[in-house]
This record gives sequence, C-alpha cells and structure tokens, in this order.
Amino acid sequence: MASRFALAAILTCAAFVIACPGQTGPGAGPQSGLSPGADSRVTYASFHSASLDKDLNYAILLPDSYNKDTKRRYPVLYFLHGMNGSEREFERRGVAAAVEKMESAGKIGEFIIVSPAGGNSFYINSKPGVRYEDAIVKDLIPYIESTYRAIGTRNGRAIQGISMGGFGALMIAFKHPEMFSSVTAHCAALFPELPKPSGEDRRAQFLAGLIGRIFGDPPDDNYFKANNPFDLADSNLAAIKKSGIKIYFDVGDQDRYGFTQPNKAFDEKLSKAGLAHEFHVFPGGHGWEYMISVADHSYEFLWKNFPATGQARTGL
Repeated sequence: MASRFALAAILTCAAFVIACPGQTGPGAGPQSGLSPGADSRVTYASFHSASLDKDLNYAILLPDSYNKDTKRRYPVLYFLHGMNGSEREFERRGVAAAVEKMESAGKIGEFIIVSPAGGNSFYINSKPGVRYEDAIVKDLIPYIESTYRAIGTRNGRAIQGISMGGFGALMIAFKHPEMFSSVTAHCAALFPELPKPSGEDRRAQFLAGLIGRIFGDPPDDNYFKANNPFDLADSNLAAIKKSGIKIYFDVGDQDRYGFTQPNKAFDEKLSKAGLAHEFHVFPGGHGWEYMISVADHSYEFLWKNFPATGQARTGL
C-alpha cells in the first residue's frame, strides 16, 4: 500500500512539472533570462467565446508600427501555451522579448501574435464537451481578424505551440490545413497511440494522467485517433498536401518527459507519407528555456512562409 502511495506521489509531481514547461524541477534548469521589459508591447484582453460559453482571455503582441501605420494590415501568429499555463506565459516566460529581439535584429518582419488561454485542454473539442478547438477556429480567429488589422487570409495566418500547445497547434493545423500558411511546434507532447497504463509501466501511467479525461473516461481510442496528429496525418493527408501548409517542429535531445522519440517517429511518419516538413533535434531539454534557445529557427521559418504579397498590405 505504501509503495502505491509513493508511486502516486511521484506521478503527481511529474505531472505538475511537465504541465508547467520551464518550471524549476529535476533536470529543468533555470528559467530563461529573457524576461519581459517595462516597455513590452504585450497587452491583455478577453472576448466572449460562444463555443466555451464564457469569456476567453488572450495576450496580444502588436507590431511596433501598428499605431503608426494605421492603414497597414498584418499577418497573425496564434501561439498555444503548455499545460497549467495561461495567456500570460507568452510574455512571462520571455518569448515576447525574444520575438522583439529577433525583429530588432532584422531576422523577422512584423506580425501580430495572439496567445489564448488554453487551460489543460490540449486545445481539442473534448469528449466531455469542452470545445477548445472550436473556440480557436470558430471564435478567436474571426474575432481577432474583425477587431485588429489582420490580413485575414490563410496567407496571413500561422499557428504555433509548445509542449501541450505543440500538440494543439499540429492537431488544429492538420484538421484545418486550408486555414494556415504554416504550423510550428517546439517539444510537442506527441503520442503515437493512446496511453494504456498497466502493471508497473510508470511512463504509460504518467501519460494517461497527463491527458486526463479529455478523450473520455475511460479514454475512447477512436476519439483519440480523430484528434491525434499522428492519425490525422493519415486520415487528412490529401487535404494537408493540397493546402500546401508548411510544417516545422523540433525537440530537445534530452527531453526529460520522453517526447524526443515520439517527435522522431512523427518525422518518420510524415516522411513516409510524402508530406514535406522540416524537423530538428536540437541540444536541450523540455520547456520555455529550450524553446527560446531555438526560436530563431521556427520564427524565421514561419516568417518566410507568410507569402511576400501578404507581409505588408495596406488599405482597409
């Protein structure tokens, strides 16, 4: 009995650490030193999401020229945070500061970045009925494009995520490839198959606890496959190829939660399917510090894949 309680405690602690990429913990390392400055351009707002039947909070980083060039429209990146995070992680963890630094260095141009609060949803329409995928696709994107000077076409839209958000970004992009010019993901929490814990398989128990009840209770394998990027790469392959969406993802070679191998398997799957993509295994672990250390690659990729005709459009 004591050993079972000890195992439960270990798994609970592990789940908390992975849920908060960048939190200090065994092997986590220090948080990034790129903290937001007093002059950060990030602001916070909310709107009513019909899909969630509640207000949805979001952070938004507007380009430096937004209030100066008032007839210009901009591409938009939708950024999805990891578990136990919020819309504030994008600024608090230093990503906004890193983006502003890349802009100043001329590595990327100007675009809007929106980071919605995603809870621990994996950004899916869960089987119990909480509809985060719809909140992003049907509510948030139309709201942003009607409220801010966004280009408002697939050429001016991209989606990105970290950890749980990496799963969500790939899932949404593979379900709706016609909506985005590119998808990028860092240390995505990918699962080749539905975790089914048994015996002393601690990793399977941990992963099963991580996904919770979003795929049903007990988890429904068919529902999982309908929302899993691994399976969507098969079931929606024709539409993904037809859309021309550009795909980028990377993972650390020392990902402490074991997502290095699933990301490699995802790379192999896409290659076998003939689906063009860019994939890297970089030195590093899991979380915000890792993402910022390699962010130049993904941000230059997504900027390059905002088509030139859409990068700076004027007129209302």
